Amino acid sequence: MRNKVGVLIESDFYEPEIEYYSKCFKEAGLEVHFLTRLWGQAELTFKGHEERKLFKCKESFERVNLKEYAAIIVPAGMVADRLRYTEDINRLPPACEFLKKCFADKQIIKGIICHGAWLMAPISHLVSGRKMVVHNNLLGDAKLMGIDYVDEDVVIDGDLVSARTGGDHVQFAQKIIALVNYRELFTSLTNRIDFLEAKLNSLEQKPPIMENPIVKKSGGNKVAKVLIIATNYGSWAEELQAPWDACKRAGFEVTLATPQGKKPLPFAISVDPDFVDPIQNVKTNPDWVCRRCKELLAGDEWAHPKKFTEVDMKDFDAIAMTGGPGANLDMANCWELHKLIMDAYKSDKIIAALCYTVSTLVFCRDPENDYKSIIYGKRITAHPRAWDFYGPGMAMTYELYGTTADNKGTDVVTPGFPWPVEDLVRDAVGPNGACIARINASRESPQVYYDHPFITGTSVESSIAYGDLLVKVLKDRGF
Repeated sequence: MRNKVGVLIESDFYEPEIEYYSKCFKEAGLEVHFLTRLWGQAELTFKGHEERKLFKCKESFERVNLKEYAAIIVPAGMVADRLRYTEDINRLPPACEFLKKCFADKQIIKGIICHGAWLMAPISHLVSGRKMVVHNNLLGDAKLMGIDYVDEDVVIDGDLVSARTGGDHVQFAQKIIALVNYRELFTSLTNRIDFLEAKLNSLEQKPPIMENPIVKKSGGNKVAKVLIIATNYGSWAEELQAPWDACKRAGFEVTLATPQGKKPLPFAISVDPDFVDPIQNVKTNPDWVCRRCKELLAGDEWAHPKKFTEVDMKDFDAIAMTGGPGANLDMANCWELHKLIMDAYKSDKIIAALCYTVSTLVFCRDPENDYKSIIYGKRITAHPRAWDFYGPGMAMTYELYGTTADNKGTDVVTPGFPWPVEDLVRDAVGPNGACIARINASRESPQVYYDHPFITGTSVESSIAYGDLLVKVLKDRGF
């Protein structure tokens, strides 16, 4: 059982907060450990911020076993600013490296209060897109970090608890204690859900997906017409299947278009239920998804797409791009696709992009706005750099499923992914926008975002949420 709570400490701590933590966690039956960077010393003594009280610390965060910890807290005051010092400017501060390990362990509750958010600045991707509150003085910092700011004194977002000021330390700590006390229940339920999911996946049945369901729409009388875009050089199967099925279930009219007007074939590994992503070390393709995608590929629905040059945006209410590594090759800088997107942009229609197709928005430039990207100033979700296939010898081929003599895809080989989408988006949105690139996005906690007129989603784990958000936005617009 994890029964330890770690509190980071340095000089200029807020005395009432630290004194309360010393008592409240013990009273709750938890061990409280104050952790710092000892710099090779046996102990260090720190001074408080207001009363200049002394606090002696003997434990280093560099030597703890995180498996024993239920929560780690970054407190108020100047603690975070002092801990983010690094003597080597080419390396992350040790305290940030420590927090990276904490965020990688979902069993650890992360508590960040007041100016504690400073310590997240060098590793902002870990809180990008997360719901948080910060001290009012840090509102600009929060925006630059891509935080989804919530104007409340204490905010809970899964395993992340945040509070506005050091003065909110009581309710902040009590929220953390409550989450820790219920951890065993949460773990039990999670294990049970995982067991049931495994049992369902073991059944050779797929969920009931009707091709032409009768759906009572919650919107107006108009039927939304959606132009769905896919690559000819390798889609990721679910990233096309999920929004396609979502629109069909909603009763929308869908038209498929590809650069060559050929059936969009997926990466072979994207319809392999045993494929394990080598970067994230997770299985990405549920059995039922693979079966559904193969069914669509064998049928007529995707067999006769239009070419980009054969469609006109005036006939549609939304354009939705679907992802896959091949999109970087034949969609990102495609003039014909850019024209469709720009036509949608100028006529206030919904523009959606998933995974690598967000690059298409980056490269789509507005001549009426000094050729800035059309996502300039927007909050946009991006495939995280940390997930990219990138590294020594990371040659990437584009083997597709279901190739034919006249639809072979491409034999190109790239050194991993052609570019890091997250970096491009951070530049493209400018100082008043935000890039949301959560490395902890998952099927259980997907990442999609709507900043009109753009709907964007992270990667394959968010495919279903992407399709659902597209449907919701269109229904909210009266369809």
